[in-house]
Order: sequence, then C-alpha cells, then structure tokens
Amino acid sequence: MNWTAVGALAELLGAVAVVLSLVYLGAQVRGSTRQAKRDASRDLAVRISEISIAVSASREMGELLLVGGGSYESLDRVDEVRFRALMNALFRGLEQQYLLHREGALDDEAWTAVDNLIGDFASLPGVQRYFADRGQWYVPGFLDLVWRHAGKERTAGPKMADQYRPDAG
Repeated sequence: MNWTAVGALAELLGAVAVVLSLVYLGAQVRGSTRQAKRDASRDLAVRISEISIAVSASREMGELLLVGGGSYESLDRVDEVRFRALMNALFRGLEQQYLLHREGALDDEAWTAVDNLIGDFASLPGVQRYFADRGQWYVPGFLDLVWRHAGKERTAGPKMADQYRPDAG
C-alpha cells in the first residue's frame, strides 16, 4: 500500500468533511436567522395587538384615541401627553415592521396589511400633528412613508421642551 496515496486520500476526505460541515453550518445559521426574523415580526404584531386591546378595554383610552386622532388641539395638556405616548407605542411597532420589511424579513403580503394600517392612521389629523411634533423620533424612511400616506409634506413642529414648560398651553 502506498502511504502517500493514503495520506492524499485522507486529506481529500478531510477537506470534503470540512466543506460539508460549512454547508451544514451555513444552512443552520440561515434557518436560525429566518426564525429570529419571524419571531421578531410576530412579537411586534403581538405588541400592536396589545395596544388595540388596551384601547378597546378602556373607554377612556378609546376616547383619547377618538378625540386625539380627530383633533389634537382639542386635547388638554395631560391628554396630549397621553395621546403622544399612545401614538409612540403604536408607531414604534409599525416602524419596526417597516424595518423588517425593508430588510426582507417581512413578506410583501404581511407588509401590505401593515402599510394599510399606517395609511389609515396617517390620514387622521391628530396623528399628522403627532408626527409634526415628534417625527424626528423615527427613522427617515418610515417618516417619509407616513407623510406620503398623509398626502402632505414632512413638517416639523415645536420642540418638546417648549411643550412641557409650565406656562405652555
């Protein structure tokens, strides 16, 4: 038996084993990444659902959404803060869905439903005012999407510190 040939064969088998291991590892990583993206998308959907449940379970929250969405200016200062917090909770989840779709982790069919929800909320005058006041908190692409749905140019409202002064009103 030729030991050189045996050594070469062993090296070849070792190289094949390494390649197969790398292919297997790559498949595992891709599968794990897909699952992590699905989990993230599902978690965000649950978060948005929880906001809906909170609004539907509380007459006060429902009124806050109804009044604030229709006429932000009709809210008193405390309800303005509460409305902005509600919009922040809602739109943070929607923004994350936007980012997942942009990365290819949220399929087009699911994105269409999210995009429709964004469009419905963006049509509300109070939500437009929220984004005029707090749009700088969001990634530019998402903010552009919201304003396109609103059919308006991006605007900038007052600074937060100006709205929280004791004499503001």
